[in-house]
Amino acid sequence: MIEFVPADPPAEPASGTVAVLPEVLVPLRWWRSVPFDRAAPVQMTPLERFVLDLAMTTGMADPGEFFEITNLPGTTLLPVAARRLVAAGALARDGDGYRPLSPGAERAARTRTVYRSRRTGLDVVLLPRTGDLLALDPRSSGLREVDRLRPRSVGNAPVPPWLATRTLGDELRARLVAGTLAGVDQETTEVPESAAESSEISRHGWCRVYRCRGELRLDGDHLRPVLTLPGNDRNDPVSLDLPGAAGLAASWLGLVDALDDPAVRAGAWDGLLGWSERVALRMERTGPARWRCAISGRIARRLAEQGRNLALPLGLVARSEDAVIEMAIDLVDADRTAEALIEVDRRLTAAAEPGADASVLPDSPELRDRAWRLGFPGLVYALREAEDFRYVGN
Repeated sequence: MIEFVPADPPAEPASGTVAVLPEVLVPLRWWRSVPFDRAAPVQMTPLERFVLDLAMTTGMADPGEFFEITNLPGTTLLPVAARRLVAAGALARDGDGYRPLSPGAERAARTRTVYRSRRTGLDVVLLPRTGDLLALDPRSSGLREVDRLRPRSVGNAPVPPWLATRTLGDELRARLVAGTLAGVDQETTEVPESAAESSEISRHGWCRVYRCRGELRLDGDHLRPVLTLPGNDRNDPVSLDLPGAAGLAASWLGLVDALDDPAVRAGAWDGLLGWSERVALRMERTGPARWRCAISGRIARRLAEQGRNLALPLGLVARSEDAVIEMAIDLVDADRTAEALIEVDRRLTAAAEPGADASVLPDSPELRDRAWRLGFPGLVYALREAEDFRYVGN
C-alpha cells in the first residue's frame, strides 16, 4: 500500500539527480572479485594475417603449402600462427591444417583483430527483491568501503526460491548468455568454474536488508539508482552506484506512477488541501518525481489559507513498506484569481531573498499579513519600517 503525505517543499536536488528517497529498505548481497573471462581485442601479427589469407584464398592452410610459400617449417609454425585465430573463431582445425570459419574469418580479415582471452575480477551485486544482478568494476564499485563499513542489517527478506537454490556461477552464466547481466560488455565471454562460487546464492532462502538513502540519477537515457549506507563512529557513509539496476529504479518510480490513477491522485490532493472532496486535479509529469499542475482560484485560496507558498513547489511524499520518495508539484495558474495569488507569493519570496530590495513592494496590511504567514518576518519588519520609525528625524 502506498500512502501520500504532504511535506515541506523539497530542496532542489544536486545536478543530475532527478529523485531523492530519504529512506529505503533494500535486500542486498554482494561478492568481491568474482572471476570472469574477457576476450580482449589485439592486432593480428603479419604471420597471422598471412595464415588467414592463405586459408581464405585456398580453402585450407596446411603445413605443406605453408612451407612451399614461406620456406619455413609449417608443422611447427602453422599451429602457433593459427592458435589465436582458432580461439577467435576465424579458423577451425581440420586434420593437419586449418579451414576458415564464417563470419569469424571475414571479420578478422576486415578488422585485422583477434581476441586474446584473459582473466579479470569483477564485483557482483544482487538485489533479490527486484531481480537485478550487476557486475561492477572493483576500482569504483564501493564494495571495498562497504566491507570496511560493516553495515548493520535491519532484518531479512526472502529470496525467490528459483534464485536461492542456484549457485552464483550458474546464475551469472545464464544471464551472460541471455544478455541480461548488467555491467558487462560483449568482450566478457565466460564465468569460469571456481570453488568460491559453488555454493548456493542463499542456502537458507533469506537475504539481509539494509536501511539506506536512495537517489535516482540520470545516466544517459537511463536512470541509475544510488544507495548510501549510513556511516558510524569510525566510518563515513558509503555510496553504491548501481548502473543497470533497472528493476530497482522501476520499483522506486512505481510509487510516483501511482499518481497516474485518478482515484489515487484525488486522495493525494485531499491530503494536500485538507478536505475530502475527492478532486483529481490534472497534472503534467515533468520529471521522474516532478509534476506541474494548473490550479484554480478556489484551490489557490485553499492552499494560501494553509500557509502554503504558491511560488514554491508543493511537497508530497509517497511511502510504502520499503521506500519513501520525495515529489514536487509546481503550481501554475488556471485563472486570473490564481494568477494574482501566485504572483503575490512570487514577489514576496523574491523580496525576502538576502540582499533584495523590499522597498519595491507596496506597504499594506494584506501584504504584511501574507509575508508573515509565509514565514518572512524580516520582510514584515522592512515593510513596516517607514511607519514604525516615522518619528525619527522629527
